[in-house]
Amino acid sequence: MTLINDFFSARNPSTEYMKAPKQKSSYIKNILLICFLLSSFFAEATHIRAGEIIIEQLEDCGLTIRATVVTYAKASMNAADEDSITVDWGDGLTSFAGRINGPNNKGELIGNDIRINKYEVYHTYAARSTYKISTTDLNRNDGIVNIPNSVFIPMYISTTYTFLNPQFQGCNSTPIMLQPPIDFGCIGKKFTHNPNAYDPDGDSLAYVLTTPLYAENVPVLGYVFPNQISPGANNTMSLDAETGNFVWDAPQQAGEYNIAILVIEYRNGVPIDTTMRDMQILIEACDNEPPIVETINDTCVVAGALLNFNVVATDADVPLQQIQLIALGG
Repeated sequence: MTLINDFFSARNPSTEYMKAPKQKSSYIKNILLICFLLSSFFAEATHIRAGEIIIEQLEDCGLTIRATVVTYAKASMNAADEDSITVDWGDGLTSFAGRINGPNNKGELIGNDIRINKYEVYHTYAARSTYKISTTDLNRNDGIVNIPNSVFIPMYISTTYTFLNPQFQGCNSTPIMLQPPIDFGCIGKKFTHNPNAYDPDGDSLAYVLTTPLYAENVPVLGYVFPNQISPGANNTMSLDAETGNFVWDAPQQAGEYNIAILVIEYRNGVPIDTTMRDMQILIEACDNEPPIVETINDTCVVAGALLNFNVVATDADVPLQQIQLIALGG
């Protein structure tokens, strides 16, 4: 970007045209060169798929918190890989957060052209209040169906955090979402996703479907919800505010889609924090039925007691497919 700034600070187009018309061809060539460099820059920077920010208050319930920014990137875009990102603390200060996961802190590759990045940094505030912690990452990956020109669109994510009175309300940390924000579905098949969120302090959670942002309070221009792509009676979408179940019944077009889910944290009926998760859904043309899972209903046990039960999964596709069972919980 320095090249662009230097170019425009050194030249006034209207002045140059007036003084030296014969240099117009050279000027246009320079403009074309800048456009080419810009397109190359954005092509290399296109990589961000999903992300969220987790805040943890230290055990003394003081004014120091730890922020963990989790992003999911397009692994093949190595030129756009970032060892650190900038976190805005909402109090006028910013910090660099270094990546802490994967071999040599280079992130974790999980297949399907996806790299998980975890960035961690600490910050101490001057007073108890509510703050918006945020980060902006350039740029989203190219070709997102419901975000026009996604290669040029940043991803802005934030978490609003409140310092509570430790004497009467205790410590406060934001929810943890155990289900990754990258999920897969098939054309014409009902898609279901749950963030699988829990709060380490036992606070209540509610869920709201919202519009992804590219800057603070600025929605992505031209964004449409996934069910507005080839809309119709067979293309509906909903989010259960209590359980967090997102249902899309059913995708009509293959491709990559992004949605944003706002998780609101309540303590004693009062909202105290919000966490925005910007997530991506990959819809493919596939002829497959999900396995049928049989398990027990919700069960209450005494804390510390062992809970032991069987989970059975069967697959109706022919020929029969292998099934892998994975458990997530907090």
